[in-house]
Amino acid sequence: MLGLKRGEVALFEHQKEWEIEAQNVMKRLKGILGDVIVDIQHVGSTSIPSVKAKPIIDIAVAVNDFDSLLSMVQELKINGFYHIPTNENSQLLFACGSYYDGTGEMQTHFIHIVLHNSMEWINYINFRDYLNNNFEVAKEYEALKISLSNSVNTREEYTEGKRDFIDFTLRKALVKSYLGKTVHIKIDRPIGYVHKKKEYSLTYPINYGYIPNVFGGDGEELDVYLLGVNEPVLEADVKIIGVVHRENDVEDKLIAAPVGTDFSKTEIENAINFQEQYYKTYLETE
Repeated sequence: MLGLKRGEVALFEHQKEWEIEAQNVMKRLKGILGDVIVDIQHVGSTSIPSVKAKPIIDIAVAVNDFDSLLSMVQELKINGFYHIPTNENSQLLFACGSYYDGTGEMQTHFIHIVLHNSMEWINYINFRDYLNNNFEVAKEYEALKISLSNSVNTREEYTEGKRDFIDFTLRKALVKSYLGKTVHIKIDRPIGYVHKKKEYSLTYPINYGYIPNVFGGDGEELDVYLLGVNEPVLEADVKIIGVVHRENDVEDKLIAAPVGTDFSKTEIENAINFQEQYYKTYLETE
């Protein structure tokens, strides 16, 4: 089974043919776009074997710029990939199916063109990988999808009904994806920095910064506590050794340390308590 009528919502058990079809489509796109493609991946629910899905294939394509791809719109159309104008500036959308070539009503594929290493690209990959690595979360998502498919009247309502779950899952998937990785961070609150709030004033006993151009649950760049550096610094290459999950906030925090150093959970909790004492949190480490 492949494709649905435009606007229709129907879920099916995972089918092996979806992955085969995705691989075939990616091969075709590589043949058309060549070096314009930096990376290409099968994403969306049809790439998650443990959940039911609409039988429409989603492909994410990473490019360095949109202009090179837009110059190939006509060639893509000749090959059955139709450009769908949207109000989004952060990605381009193409689609396949008889609805677009005028011979029927079916939508079969959506091709999402995004900038390489953009949050859109990161989110497509993280959502897929997080659900494939967390069976219980995947089944929660499936249960939500089934409930919505039985209760809403339009695909727009179905999509909107998933939004909160997806946003929360992307938040968790993002911080989880950095555990164990080496990253470059910038420090905007070095040791000794005083942060005045309405309720209290914080003096930072450790360096505190962020990963540039990576945005967390609050819409700001993803925050990082830096342990093991005992003087103020402006930037550093570090390893992510933990995640602070905030249960009563919209964001989570990363814990970093110089490569080759290690800290116990107790040491981490003591180091960040100056700020985390004001939140309900739990700590995850490698």
